[in-house]
Amino acid sequence: MQQEQEQEQSQPLSLLDDIDALYCEEEEDDGASSACNNGGNPFFPLDQDLFWDDEELLSMFSKEITQNKVVPAPDTINGADEFLAMARCVAVEWVLKVNARYGFTTLTAVLAINYLDRFLSSFRFQSDNKPWLIHLVAVTCLSLAAKVEETQVPLLLDLQVEDIKYVFEAKTIQRMEILILTTLKWKMNPITPLSFIDHIIRRLGLKTHLHWEFLKRCEHLLLCVISDSSSMHYLPSVLATATMMHVIDQVEPFTPIDYQNQLLDVLKIKKERVSECYNFVVDVSNKQSQKRKINRAPSLNRIFQNVVVASSHS
Repeated sequence: MQQEQEQEQSQPLSLLDDIDALYCEEEEDDGASSACNNGGNPFFPLDQDLFWDDEELLSMFSKEITQNKVVPAPDTINGADEFLAMARCVAVEWVLKVNARYGFTTLTAVLAINYLDRFLSSFRFQSDNKPWLIHLVAVTCLSLAAKVEETQVPLLLDLQVEDIKYVFEAKTIQRMEILILTTLKWKMNPITPLSFIDHIIRRLGLKTHLHWEFLKRCEHLLLCVISDSSSMHYLPSVLATATMMHVIDQVEPFTPIDYQNQLLDVLKIKKERVSECYNFVVDVSNKQSQKRKINRAPSLNRIFQNVVVASSHS
């Protein structure tokens, strides 16, 4: 199990990884194989009698509410300011590319995007701001997130990779770090959707390989979801719940509702609270799947050229 965990963590996450349904391999143990073949869920039921975990969950909900009260409304980023919305999209895409290149954890990417969104919502940007300014914020947010989460952090110059248009001196990034830290009031460990996903994963116990697959798919889907600025309208708990519900729907096509209801019971969240967010998550997932299909499909011209080449050699 330790070797499997190290292998999972050593593989860099990609935004375009597909959210495929899980399948049973011949090498799996009888219990896991039986669960898939018989339509039983390999993850649930969760332990609902852990008082300590319930206390932790209540604490996260409390911090989430407090956190939401002090974070400015995201309307300026989400569509109201077209320049800012486009700049945010480009910045998030760059963050995810660099995060994958260096094999940073999913939490590093989530924190970087969290810092970015909170700063953009708090700091008054004008439509005539230079594009380089938003990118400087993105580089700085990723630098701060890596310092919080990672054990090994590249130099500031080495962090500026992946088709970067602007390169900033280390002292410029360091000055921006102070500005962002001050603007965010040094609150660098916020409650995120991963906080609630991690809570559920720990209650599952990560007892089988399927649990690790479930975690990986939740993380991949979450990265796709938070790339969309509309995700800023939902609380972390709601976003996490909707993400896990959709993954359950993917891996358990026969009886997903029963297990989704178990998840809602453990998290003490009513289905009505997540229905809108769930539809949003499904829509984002479908768009990403369609995008992958388009990118993977060979063009007709390329197929035709291959046929011509093959015929000429025959």
